[in-house]
Amino acid sequence: MHTHSFEPSDPRLGRHVQHDPRSLAFAAGVLPKTAIKSVDWTRRAPIFDQGQIGSCTGNAAAGLVCTDSSARSGLTSVEIGSNVMPVDEALALQVYELATQLDSIKGTYPPDDTGSSGIGAAKALKKLGLAASYSHAFSLDALKSALQSGPVMVGTVWLDSMFETDPDGYVIVDRKSAVAGGHEYVISAYDADRLAFRIDNSWGESWGLRGSAWYTAANLQWLLSQQGDVTVPAWATVPTPPPAPTPAPDSQLAEAASLAQQLASLMQPWAPGSNVNGA
Repeated sequence: MHTHSFEPSDPRLGRHVQHDPRSLAFAAGVLPKTAIKSVDWTRRAPIFDQGQIGSCTGNAAAGLVCTDSSARSGLTSVEIGSNVMPVDEALALQVYELATQLDSIKGTYPPDDTGSSGIGAAKALKKLGLAASYSHAFSLDALKSALQSGPVMVGTVWLDSMFETDPDGYVIVDRKSAVAGGHEYVISAYDADRLAFRIDNSWGESWGLRGSAWYTAANLQWLLSQQGDVTVPAWATVPTPPPAPTPAPDSQLAEAASLAQQLASLMQPWAPGSNVNGA
């Protein structure tokens, strides 16, 4: 297990790096390039606002729950145990609290606002019965492929420049800017013509384009090379018909005897910056 914590300059940046080599066995597949199209998955709840709490991972996970996918429409309420609750900031905090208990970071929320990891938030979704499982995209092509079926959760460094967006709604990624901390958010759209990805943040609708913004593919690739990770959920239930048909991923990775080599190949594009290997 590789864990790294940034010292954030902003309390909202509560994402810790936590990479588990066992995740290599759960790699998201890659579709043929001809199958990669523009997608724009609809969010069914307003953009959350985490305030001054470092709960970005819980907010991103809850953002996945309320966003459409090919498996089901985004949910505006969920049943957890005997309780029915709206998909809102309170649910995001519940996911965050559980995530701090499930990851390997010292301390839990409350009372300590410890931050958490993307993998911890994914484990929380599964434990709460909101997701059946999750996998990981280890290349930009795998990320594009996953987006054909629904939104994904992404964790990256957050630079000082990235608090601002340019007039076209793109996050300003100045690679010479200092690292402000780590952040988690949803990617819910891909524009194949502009080679751009839309992120849905959790800082309220006053940030960016009503709470969202865009990355160029080149900037996203670079950010992911800086100890980034992409989590792809598989949902526990299918309460409604799919919003739109999308291409299906390859059914099998390959022969079991060559699985290790193929997983290592999938990991290669991001491994040097992520300090993750199969050891």
